[in-house]
Amino acid sequence: MNSQPPSAETRLTELETLFTHLQRTVQDLDKIVVDQSRRIELLEREVRCLASDFRAVRDLNREPRRPEDEIPPHY
Repeated sequence: MNSQPPSAETRLTELETLFTHLQRTVQDLDKIVVDQSRRIELLEREVRCLASDFRAVRDLNREPRRPEDEIPPHY
């Protein structure tokens, strides 16, 4: 059995390997965040457009109310 601690060179190599993997993970996550940010912006624009269209259609379909057509509250 080898009970000696790993050499400084071995530890450094392991740390460099771990650091490289972490760098890659951060880069991948950054790409995901940027992509999702773009998608959110697109969806927000679409929602604003749909809301605007909805208001325009709603306003076109509104007929002016005439008091004589209203049912009194006691009926």
